Formats: sequence, structure tokens, C-alpha cells
Amino acid sequence: MSTLKPYTVNWDQIHRFLKSADKKLVAAQKILVIDEEASLEQAYAAMLRASLAFMFSWGVRPRSQPGHHVAIIDFARQHLDKKHAGVLTVFDRLRRKRNAALYDEAGFISQHDAEEALATACEYLDLIRADIQDRQRHIHPGASGTR
Repeated sequence: MSTLKPYTVNWDQIHRFLKSADKKLVAAQKILVIDEEASLEQAYAAMLRASLAFMFSWGVRPRSQPGHHVAIIDFARQHLDKKHAGVLTVFDRLRRKRNAALYDEAGFISQHDAEEALATACEYLDLIRADIQDRQRHIHPGASGTR
């Protein structure tokens, strides 16, 4: 069975998901001073939200099934320029760190881990937003890509 299913593109919803991703990133930055694990979780959630917006803009969404976070990252890997492979590698590493922190007592999140998550999330959100806005302009000339 496919890990994706068709989805009707709704630009307003896509931009709401991007705005939600921005809020999660701001929360991650504020939380960092008191809780590295929570900061990493919020940065990762921001990347997931942006990834969902990205998928929606391509007219697909992940199926709700085990491994759907992997499917989300794989979709981004297949549809973003190969020059961004490093960001996607860190995104996948954050997924594994988050899972370890959530499900395994040995999943300690360091200050460095949380800072890397924030930096990667910032870069990733900028990359996704630019891609979506570019595609929206080409699909709907004259449409504004609001932030």
C-alpha cells in the first residue's frame, strides 16, 4: 500500500500550516533555555508542519500509519534539490533522537542537539517556504505567498 494519498491543494491551509510551523519554531527557541528535549521536539514539530504544507502543495498527504514520519522525510528528499541532502539527513537524525528521547530512557538530548535542531529547522522552513511560494506563483500567477 502506498504511504501517500491524494489531497486537494488548498493554499490557505498550506499557509496556515507554515504559520503554525513558524510558531513552533519560536516556541522551540524560547524553551531552549529551560528544556533542551522540549526545544528539540518543538523544532522537529515545526519541520513536520512545514513538510506537511510542502506535501499538500504537491497534492498529496501521508497516510496515517506506522512510519508516516519516515514517509514525510522521504517525500521531501525526493522533491527537494539534492543540494539540500544535508538538511534532510539532520531532519531524519532529529526524528530518531526525538523517538529515542520519547521512548527510551537513554535518549538524552544535549544543548548541542537542541541548538542543531533549531538551526536546521530555521534553514528547512526557509527552504520549504521558498519552494511553496515559487510553485504557487507558477501554478497561480498573481497569487501572493503570504507569510
